[in-house]
Amino acid sequence: MTEKKFTTHDIIICGGSMIGAATALQLASYGIRVALIESASVKKFSPNQPFDLRVSALSPQTISLLNSIGAWEYVLRKRCYPYRRLRVWEKSGFGDVTFEAHQINREELGFIVENRIIRIALWERISEIAKIDVYCPANFNKFAYLNNVIKVTLDDGNQLSAKLLIGADGANSAVREASQIKTSRYDYHQSCLVASVRAPSATKDITWQRFLKSGPQAFLPISPLDASLVWYHKSEFIRDLAKQDNAKLAKKIMHAFPKELGEIEVLSKGNFPLYKQHAYRYVGRGVALIGDAAHTINPLAGQGVNLGFQDSACLSQGIKMAMAQGQDWWSEEVLNRYQRQRRVSNSIMLHAMDAFYYGFSNDFGPLKFARNSLLSFAKFPFLSQVIIRYASGMSPISPTKSRSDIT
Repeated sequence: MTEKKFTTHDIIICGGSMIGAATALQLASYGIRVALIESASVKKFSPNQPFDLRVSALSPQTISLLNSIGAWEYVLRKRCYPYRRLRVWEKSGFGDVTFEAHQINREELGFIVENRIIRIALWERISEIAKIDVYCPANFNKFAYLNNVIKVTLDDGNQLSAKLLIGADGANSAVREASQIKTSRYDYHQSCLVASVRAPSATKDITWQRFLKSGPQAFLPISPLDASLVWYHKSEFIRDLAKQDNAKLAKKIMHAFPKELGEIEVLSKGNFPLYKQHAYRYVGRGVALIGDAAHTINPLAGQGVNLGFQDSACLSQGIKMAMAQGQDWWSEEVLNRYQRQRRVSNSIMLHAMDAFYYGFSNDFGPLKFARNSLLSFAKFPFLSQVIIRYASGMSPISPTKSRSDIT
């Protein structure tokens, strides 16, 4: 019989994907001993591998975070693609507005990066950090809180203890369930088709989103020749699209999408249902939730992963501040401060995305006029700058930053 182990750390993080891994690196940089639990190992990157379907539009704020923990350079060594313009318009073309990086004195508005590459980069950086103990493959089973100590049992029977357990284990969080934290959930009754395509004639320094009554269509460049396409529609319609072979699907996309797309070849495709979910609480006794474990947002503006990284930074910096002030960084006071800051911000974003989603999916005359007028007003330089800074995770008015700040 194999003897079970009992290991002590300062913090245990359940979930080693993008948000959990980034949090481990931040905390380790403060001298905190971290245990990182993850069920699936990371496969090595090959430049010849096909593009993944799951990509993220990383904001300058997120890139700055990845740079601060030494992970961004690992992304740059693999592949990522900058976008310098963001265009938003309706089918009619009225209210067409384009936001550009030079309006905020930057070389780019952000980067499109495959989620798997972000994770690989983070794990490569983790392998260099002695303060992070990785348990992989391993699964969280249960935890108990006793005398200000969290005791976590893994599915193999081994146990870990710490002052704080962080749930970064996704929308179906086992930590959240074990903490008996309830969520609100809303199904949009729509699905989303994601396709990786070869699009040689499409302009590649721009990401765009066109709004139709049936739902948005989006274009995200991922290389000089390739792009990721996103198509929202009724669930049954999307399921039928996903069943098409790649050649037939390419024809349907070219027929339905704007002419700016040009000729395409579908390389791979997938689909998923649209819903939002929000935890009523982000914290419990000795527990904090971050990322999708706390909130799942409509992917309309690609803000989900950026919100998760903001959770990570807020919680980590709150712990660092408490340490500097001689506080118990695992205390209820410190955790509640994190909850107050992030739950309000995330709630605003969830509601804003809903307003945007429903506002542009409605053909009611006065509403249509109002939204197109809003897009037209967004062309004014000052308002345009405010919108770009907010969408990029920057303060609305802040000192000029150059690309050197984030690369």
